[in-house]
Amino acid sequence: MPQRSPHATRSANTPRRTGALCRWLCGIVLLCTLNSLCQAEDPTRTYFEGLRSRHLFGIAEGFCLNELSRQRLSDPERARYSLELIRTLAAHASAATPSEQPELWKRAEETITQIERDYPRWSDLPVFRAERARITFLQASLLYWQSQAIPQNESLRNNAIDALDRAVSQLTLSEQQIQKLLNKAGAKQDFTVLPVATVRDSLLEYQLLIARADMLLAGLYHSDSPKRKMSLSAARTWLEPLSRRATTLKITWDSRLALIECERLEGDPDAAERAIQGLVKDQHPPYLDESVFLESMRILLAQNKPQQAATQIIQHRQKQGRYSSELGFLEIDALLKLHHIAADQRQQELADELWRQIQQRSAQLAEAHPGYWSQRAKLLVSRQEQIQEYGSRLSDSLQRAQLLYAEGKIPEAITAYEKTAKQAAEEGKTDLAFELGFTSASLQLNQKEYAKAAEQFQSLAQRFSGVAKASDASLLSAWCLGQLYSQNRTKSRRLAYTDALENVRKMFSMDKAYYEAGWMLARLEESRLQYSKALVLYSEIPENHPKAADAHLGVARCYEQILLRLAALDKPTRAWRQEAMDVLEKYLARYPQESDDAILLSQSEIALRLTQIYLNDSPPEYDKAHRLLDLLIHTAETKPEELKRNSEQSPESVAQTTRAIQGWNRISSQALRLQIIALAGQGKPSEARSLVASLENAGTSELLSVLNGVSQIDLDLSPSVRRELGMLQLQSAEKLANRRDELTPQQARQLDLCLAEAYLAVDRPIRALEYYQSLLKQSPRDTALIRQVALLLERCGTKECLRQAIPKWRDLEAAEKAGTVPWLDARLHVIRSLYESGDTDAAKKLIGVTRLLYPELGNVDLRSQFKELESLIKKK
Repeated sequence: MPQRSPHATRSANTPRRTGALCRWLCGIVLLCTLNSLCQAEDPTRTYFEGLRSRHLFGIAEGFCLNELSRQRLSDPERARYSLELIRTLAAHASAATPSEQPELWKRAEETITQIERDYPRWSDLPVFRAERARITFLQASLLYWQSQAIPQNESLRNNAIDALDRAVSQLTLSEQQIQKLLNKAGAKQDFTVLPVATVRDSLLEYQLLIARADMLLAGLYHSDSPKRKMSLSAARTWLEPLSRRATTLKITWDSRLALIECERLEGDPDAAERAIQGLVKDQHPPYLDESVFLESMRILLAQNKPQQAATQIIQHRQKQGRYSSELGFLEIDALLKLHHIAADQRQQELADELWRQIQQRSAQLAEAHPGYWSQRAKLLVSRQEQIQEYGSRLSDSLQRAQLLYAEGKIPEAITAYEKTAKQAAEEGKTDLAFELGFTSASLQLNQKEYAKAAEQFQSLAQRFSGVAKASDASLLSAWCLGQLYSQNRTKSRRLAYTDALENVRKMFSMDKAYYEAGWMLARLEESRLQYSKALVLYSEIPENHPKAADAHLGVARCYEQILLRLAALDKPTRAWRQEAMDVLEKYLARYPQESDDAILLSQSEIALRLTQIYLNDSPPEYDKAHRLLDLLIHTAETKPEELKRNSEQSPESVAQTTRAIQGWNRISSQALRLQIIALAGQGKPSEARSLVASLENAGTSELLSVLNGVSQIDLDLSPSVRRELGMLQLQSAEKLANRRDELTPQQARQLDLCLAEAYLAVDRPIRALEYYQSLLKQSPRDTALIRQVALLLERCGTKECLRQAIPKWRDLEAAEKAGTVPWLDARLHVIRSLYESGDTDAAKKLIGVTRLLYPELGNVDLRSQFKELESLIKKK
């Protein structure tokens, strides 16, 4: 397995600048390498192999690029350094991190393609094309090692088998093509651009690669599998001739060692031991020392001699003063086997000491050699920890569930976690049973299987009520029911959601879940327009709760809606208004000194609503409104610049800051609108006009965002104040209308809306209707515009206007759910318009059908209006 190293990310992006130094370094490395060469080895090839084996990819790559950048480079030189560059890039990719690999594979492929394109007449192109087969082998090898780390992952194992099968096929074809090239070359001089020796070495190397690919394939099959035996037999077919070549060749020794590995993989570790002793006796080259020792340790472990293996590894480490990452893994593997023996023989003291050593060696390995082998060691140790904590049966079941999840087989993983949770419960492991059940339910939630998840979460909360996270399970059960209600807002689903939330509050009254459930219940009641209930629930959220600021804003919204409803029903509002002011003023006691930006934004929303309550008071609290608006406007105008200065330059931060700035701009527009109203209400029209004029200087968009709605705001204003606001709005809008051609389409639409509102405020409904109808043509599905046009047509009062109003009210009726208050309101207008336009029979028939189907008729106010209209129709 290629090991990642600190050198793996070095590159040679500036070969010319570092050329001299690189050549000097390469010369030093070459001298060191030559000292360990066997006779008859190609020094250039061996030199680059030495660099690659040490993960000195930057030096090897830089040297090749330096040489290739030289002027007047001969074809043999270009061919040789291009070939070594391809091999270096491929080796670098196999040792690099996953994020770096694609670029390196790509560069290797591009180098091959460039040779094919620029030098199509080179006879030894098959050698370069064969490098694609090497790349396929290296990529398949990575899958093999991943599979070895997670042997239970069948999908990964099958992918590795497929990849290695492809590699064997491609390598075999490449070997045949290089063999044909050598046959053609024969004794001819200069038939190939590369030295014939290099081509011959490549042929032998591909034969060894085919054998290694077959050996890796064998390692993926079970020891009794016929395919394992076939793969090892195929590997031997290549290795045996190679192992009989001259002992001066590196490939001979590599092949002999590979044959020993085959003996071990075939299940004959004793034969492998005899063979490796013979290799040592024949005095193998020094470069094989580490590999021979590693294989000796694998043989000892295969012979079930972990004590000898561990002892020899420890002695080797102490003697050498260093160790490879794979040797560290083998040491931990040997110690774990000894730990199992000690535990089985009930030698607890020895088992505990071995376990301490295992944990210590695992930590040291992770620190000294972070990478593949340390991760595999960590997996071994984690597996043992699971076995010690849960037992072998539970651990196996849990591991299978985790593996299914890692493979993306979520339904199977859910089932496996449920099964493991049941096993844990049977064995009395309550906490584990709960956690596994919680995981299974969470996976169902992520799959949006809300009904199943709700049932499982609730079952966990009831069966394991004493577990710390039981309240979380109960709350998540309720949340899932809330999602089902959001999908289909039926009464039964709403009641199920409400009951679940109430149950959480009942079961966990002293837990944080109590307030979370209260928050969710408040949101539900607010969405159902049950503002009094929502108000109580929002008010219960404590000041130190993470949602306290949002709850305060919820309280403000509820007070606002309660006051509007009371005013619409012509009921007293004084007590409610005073209570709202007292509560909201308390929330804003430190405004605007809050340091948390999100809370400050929420408080500003509360300040807007409190201002409207001041303005709606009787008499209006203009002074209080004016003071609060000054603070609000100053905060809303300065905060965006502060956010821009402090924003971190990351996509997430920029997006978050942009949303916050948009929120502040919206608040600023609403506050300025209210300030204009406050000034007009205080009898300060000149100051109101000055404020509008300052907005005209600020820009068109700013002016329109404030003016829109200024005269039609939902406040209890006197007719004179509303008319004054309408005149201000109309004067500014008419100025903008004179330069309509300069406006964007969106600004032009805002201007038309502004003109429509202004004409309505100054009691020119026909002109207002013209603009509203024009806007409706642009947005035919805008229900607010449809309603406004319908109301103005009703106000027009002629039979023609009323006939035009009827289809508008029917559009509004169609947009609502039948039987709801908005639907019944639209139906009432349809009936009234039919009656007043002279179609009494249609009105009579429609009111009868409506009363029959919806006898409740919405609410008290609507029932009264229906009754009054019905009596008028009957008189006809």
